[in-house]
Amino acid sequence: MARERSQGILGFVGLVAVCTVLGYGAWRALTRPKPRDGPAVSRPGATGPDSVGFLSVAGEGVELEVVAPGGSRVSTTGGEGQGKIARSESAVDCPGFAAPGGNAASCTVSINLDTPPPGDYTVVARSTDRRAVVLNVGWASATQARKGAFDVRVQVAARGATSFVIIVTREGVSQRSEPRPSAR
Repeated sequence: MARERSQGILGFVGLVAVCTVLGYGAWRALTRPKPRDGPAVSRPGATGPDSVGFLSVAGEGVELEVVAPGGSRVSTTGGEGQGKIARSESAVDCPGFAAPGGNAASCTVSINLDTPPPGDYTVVARSTDRRAVVLNVGWASATQARKGAFDVRVQVAARGATSFVIIVTREGVSQRSEPRPSAR
């Protein structure tokens, strides 16, 4: 009788050991990282493994223009052609502008540059009226691993222009100079 009991206990311990090993093997198989099919997806046109993927400048109640290091530019007032920054777009949104009492102060403007090359970019803000506005500058790396944003307070004289310089590097975007009146 003692022998039958010990065989029962050994059988139970053996069964627990077999189930443990099989459970561990199944857990390893189910939690193993899946291999990716094909190359990793990345944004086209990136100038480096993790360079700046986009740069965006936005504001309200002003006209914006961004001038690239090579002299090409993009503006919210239009102006297509050879002098336009490659892979750039501008947008103006004026809700209620056509309605009675609507004015340009309620318009929001933005300029987006896709994979801008490194260098100094001049941002110019223009207005028909005297204004103090906050311009938002946002960016992200091509893989979205790094991103950031900052605000620039700008005072624009009536029918005047104010400009400042931002620098685009492989590591990100930052403000290089303070806003000052401009003849542009």
